[in-house]
Amino acid sequence: MNEEIGSRIASLFFGLFMFFFGLPFTLVPFLMFSDGAIDINYPFESLFMIAFTIPFLMAGLFVQFMALGLIRAGMSGTVDPTSIPRELPPGPDALSITEHPDQSYIGEYLRQPEAINGRDWYKKPAETKRLYYYAQNQGGSAGWSLDDREDAGSRDWFDGGWLPYKGFEIPLGRKQWNVDDGKWVSIEESEPKDAKKWWQ
Repeated sequence: MNEEIGSRIASLFFGLFMFFFGLPFTLVPFLMFSDGAIDINYPFESLFMIAFTIPFLMAGLFVQFMALGLIRAGMSGTVDPTSIPRELPPGPDALSITEHPDQSYIGEYLRQPEAINGRDWYKKPAETKRLYYYAQNQGGSAGWSLDDREDAGSRDWFDGGWLPYKGFEIPLGRKQWNVDDGKWVSIEESEPKDAKKWWQ
């Protein structure tokens, strides 16, 4: 059993537990109505009982709403970032990071054949450093990430910084990334070093 299946089963069972945990709170007002605790002949007492039951009802509905989200996540699972279709035509074949507080991220990045989260992603040749779009697959904020770990784009990793952005275009230019207290990162379009001209 892999990690994803185990996580889905845990989410499903915890969601079911939370749903039934919140059920008594949700049922309190209805039980009081059916028991005759609220009588229109005693308006002040009835108003007090209604006000008394509202927090129970709201708490129960809140817990059950969260539980339904967990159950849904457990049943559907996570979306494979590489299965999301590309939203735009393929971008530049290569990018060059010319400014970054961590010198190891500076250099050429090549566009990879498949898309991640509907966008192009780029990888440094012979290294694990990559530029990809994170689409809030595991929470956090959507945006472009720089990281040095192997991943399909589902994790909120950004050791090299991240740039909050919800568009589809590559963040070209000199921008202030969330890295080392807001340092600048410059990304430029470039041509692969091994690309040959038509006359060569």
